[in-house]
Amino acid sequence: MVAGIPIIDILAGTKQKTRDSLQFNTWRTQQQLLSEHANIEMWEAGISGGWQLDKYKNLPMVAHGYQTYPTAKWYIFMDADTYILWPNMMRWLSSINHEDMLYMGSVTYQSPTAPFVHGGSGVVMSGALVRETFGKDPSLGGQYEEYAQHHCCGDHVLAHAFQDRGYTPVLSRDDYPYVSWRFQGGFEGELQADPPSNVRYSKDNWCKEIVTFHHLTAHDIEKLYEFEQKYPRDYPILFKDVYHEFVMPYLRDDRRNNWDNLADIREYANDREEDPKNPQVTAYNSYEDCSNACQEWEDCMQFRYRPGYCGLSNETRLGQKHMDGDKSFSSSWRLDRIREVRKRSGCDPVDAVPEEGAYFRQQNEAAKREK
Repeated sequence: MVAGIPIIDILAGTKQKTRDSLQFNTWRTQQQLLSEHANIEMWEAGISGGWQLDKYKNLPMVAHGYQTYPTAKWYIFMDADTYILWPNMMRWLSSINHEDMLYMGSVTYQSPTAPFVHGGSGVVMSGALVRETFGKDPSLGGQYEEYAQHHCCGDHVLAHAFQDRGYTPVLSRDDYPYVSWRFQGGFEGELQADPPSNVRYSKDNWCKEIVTFHHLTAHDIEKLYEFEQKYPRDYPILFKDVYHEFVMPYLRDDRRNNWDNLADIREYANDREEDPKNPQVTAYNSYEDCSNACQEWEDCMQFRYRPGYCGLSNETRLGQKHMDGDKSFSSSWRLDRIREVRKRSGCDPVDAVPEEGAYFRQQNEAAKREK
């Protein structure tokens, strides 16, 4: 039990042949340490191979969920480093029919013909879908162990099991069932949920509801919880609200050295084949050339540069500190263009909140007062 919540070993029911395989070395070591009450962290014990085990968990988890709550309207799965804005999630689910066959989240691809819902971004399945599959076939949770041995990911294995039964992930923007940007994209590309500082804020999602975040630290989760408490439960939290809290105060339009803002929509590098028709092919020559390339692309919101590389983006992301010596990125943002996106959005009046870069302005003002 953790905080009154029962914790189970979801792999305990796997077949003996599977548990005896090399991919279960980590699991067997964990069981041995547990039996000894070793009181030691996995990293201290030198245990690795978590990904080899992870891919076996998804089908047994859904099977267990169904067996425990066979009449549930919805089944929602998340990772330990995922955060869900539950009021947003429940408001959305109350607007769609749990009797429809729905398998939803951020869709990515194992191959062009094998879409699957990315587990870390959150997986939502309707009760009707789970009852039609796991309910009608009680052994389904253990049927794909051999398949899992030869494939990368448990969320893909789950999708494969659904696909074998005629069900595929929902690819939906604003049409029913309104998945849209709630999982940060993935309705037609490779996008997955990110922490607030790495979210891809754009004119397309600025006024859309957001539901999940992924790849979070314990501190990220704490800050998201504090952020969520600022809003009434019936208030739909939008991308722009997350941007205001976690990104907007920290943007700068001057050069920010040792910083990677993750700009990657257009990339230019000296180790790639040059395109003579592209006037920006030399953008990687200098910070100034990269800045000019961003200025010339009217949709460019930010850029990053390091010797031999220039990345531009029509999205806004904060990113993080980047310490790699001479290979470190320098970054900058076009604050005037970002504000224009906000003005045109219809949901984010610029004069209603402090402007971009408020954190650094406050620092400068405080420093002046101390002199």
